[in-house]
Amino acid sequence: MIKALFFDVDGTLVSYRTKFLSDGLLADLAALRERGIKTFLSTGRALQDLERTGMLRGARFDGYVTINGQFCCDGDGVPFRDRPIDLEDMRGAYQVMRANPGISALLEGNGESWLTQINGRVRELYEFLHTEPYPACPLEELLSGRVYQFVPFVTPEEERPFLDAMPNCIHTRWHPMGLDIMPGDGGKDVGVQAAMARYGLARDEIMAFGDGENDMPMLRLAGTAVAMGNPGEGAGGLCDGGGGRGRGVPGPAALRPAPSGVNFWKRYVKTRQRRGPRKRIFPSAAWFFLLEPEIFRNFCKFKVALPI
Repeated sequence: MIKALFFDVDGTLVSYRTKFLSDGLLADLAALRERGIKTFLSTGRALQDLERTGMLRGARFDGYVTINGQFCCDGDGVPFRDRPIDLEDMRGAYQVMRANPGISALLEGNGESWLTQINGRVRELYEFLHTEPYPACPLEELLSGRVYQFVPFVTPEEERPFLDAMPNCIHTRWHPMGLDIMPGDGGKDVGVQAAMARYGLARDEIMAFGDGENDMPMLRLAGTAVAMGNPGEGAGGLCDGGGGRGRGVPGPAALRPAPSGVNFWKRYVKTRQRRGPRKRIFPSAAWFFLLEPEIFRNFCKFKVALPI
C-alpha cells in the first residue's frame, strides 16, 4: 500500500508554462493528506527558492527533500539531513572559476543563495526558471563552507574542468546549460532514503513523480515511479507510468480520480521487464486508487495486482 508520495517541483508539480501550482493540484494534495497519505517535495531547489517564487502557493508538505537531497527537513523545518560540499572540492571549483572569468555559477546554501555574476546566460536560465536572479557575490564565497550545491552554468562540452576539480562530488543536469554538482554521497535518492528512515517507510510504500535527469536516482529507488509531462529518455525509461499533455505537467484532471475502473483499464498497459516484472500506472489511475482504495482492491480481484 502506498503511504507516501515524493514530488519533483519544476516540470512535475509546477508547469514551466503556468509557473504556479494549480488550484486543482492544491485540492488534490490536501485530499491525499486528509486520507493519511504523506506528501513530500523532492527538488533541486532550495527552500528559499520555493519561498521566493511563491510557486507552491502556500501548499504544505509533510517533509522537504531539497537541494537534490543535501538538506532535508520535516514539515516544521526540523532537519534530518544536512550535507554541504566539502571545502576541498570547493577550492577546486574556485580555481576553475578564476581561470574562466566568463562563466557564472549559482551557489546554493541553506537559507541563502548567491550568483558569482549576472550575465546573458544567467538571465536566459532564470527566465526559464521563472525566478529573479539572486544577487552577485564575491568569488571567495565559494570558500565559505556553506555551499550545498554548486551550479555552474555550462554546457556538457564545458563541464569537464569542474568535474576534474571536484573529485569527491557527483553531478546531474536539469538543463543543457545547468549542471548540479553535489557531494558524492548525495542525490535525491539519498534524501528520499533519509525521509524513509525518518518516517519508517519501505520502498514499496512510496511513489515518486519526476521528469528530469536529476530525478532518475529517486525514480529507481521508489517502489512505483511515474514520469510526468515529457520526461527525458532516461527518466521515462525507468518509470512504471507516464502522464501529461504536451509540454509541462498535466492539468488537474489528469491527477484526480479516474471516473471508473473502465476508464482506468483503458489507460493501463504492460511494459517490458525492467528489474523484474514492472507495470505502468498513469497518474490519473494512481490518484484514483489512492483516493478510493476499496475500489482498487475489488478491481484487482478480477484484473491484475498492481504495485500500489
